[in-house]
Amino acid sequence: MDVTSFRAQREAAWRELDAHLRKARRFRNPQELARFIHLYRRAVRDLAVARTRFPAHPVTAYLNSLVTAAHNRLYRRERDGFGRVFRFWAADYPRLVRRLSGYIALAAAVSLAGILFAFAATYRLPLNAYRLLPPEIATQVQPEQAGPHAVDAPVLSSFIMTHNIQVSLYAFAGGVTGGLFTLYMMWQNGVMLGALAALFQRAGRSALFWSLILPHGVTELAAIFIAGGAGLRFAHALIHPGGRRRAEAVRQGAWEGMQLMFGVAAMLVVAGTIEGFVTPSRLPMGVKFAVAAATALLWAGYYGLAGRRSRRTDDHPA
Repeated sequence: MDVTSFRAQREAAWRELDAHLRKARRFRNPQELARFIHLYRRAVRDLAVARTRFPAHPVTAYLNSLVTAAHNRLYRRERDGFGRVFRFWAADYPRLVRRLSGYIALAAAVSLAGILFAFAATYRLPLNAYRLLPPEIATQVQPEQAGPHAVDAPVLSSFIMTHNIQVSLYAFAGGVTGGLFTLYMMWQNGVMLGALAALFQRAGRSALFWSLILPHGVTELAAIFIAGGAGLRFAHALIHPGGRRRAEAVRQGAWEGMQLMFGVAAMLVVAGTIEGFVTPSRLPMGVKFAVAAATALLWAGYYGLAGRRSRRTDDHPA
């Protein structure tokens, strides 16, 4: 495609977008806003084509100024800190998690494999726990002696919380190793959980164990999987930059990974709050399991549904 045919096919939409920009007033209705967003997104795609095929042509400079002006108009109302923060958490972040869900799923799968391996190994031979668990936790766990409010819950919970924060940070940083250390951290985290679960299962205390773990653990595990996905996203950009320069791909991968880690930090705060009020309490096990189920549903709803409506509006031409 030459520049003449490129302009002929697209210039009408550019002029319509430019006409919108010349209007000083606000958008009159949602349909007008949706049309503006549609034209803006088309112009962004056209600019990408122009930069690739006609980088030195005046049409590229025109499109660049048009897209910049449209972007400023579109996000003008969000320049205040609260608006930008609200949009990030309400729409941009869950959309990013969905877009990078393949990396997160891989991290979760490796962790699940570690859980199953350690559970089978420890259930068959409990002494394997001393090989699979960190010494500071292996010597504290005696499930056969645990009462309904024991298991040295403060020690166990404090260790797991600190451990999970470290795992999340190391999993993201492990992206610089091409993802190998990230996968190792996912595996090791699963191994620890699987070994503990097996010990309590053998002692007939499985319900006690999961009542101590799941209320805050649902949130913590989801955060760890997302952190692992962040590390793998960074690693993918490092190993396979695609058609872009490696430095550009790495910057993009690192930035997307950092955005995922913002959510991980927030989730760990939520998990810590739940752990402080629910885990050490004398609430019945059924209530604790209900808290775990409720948090699972809330996170599933947030990551599965938040931001979808605004995305459909963005894509819909009026």
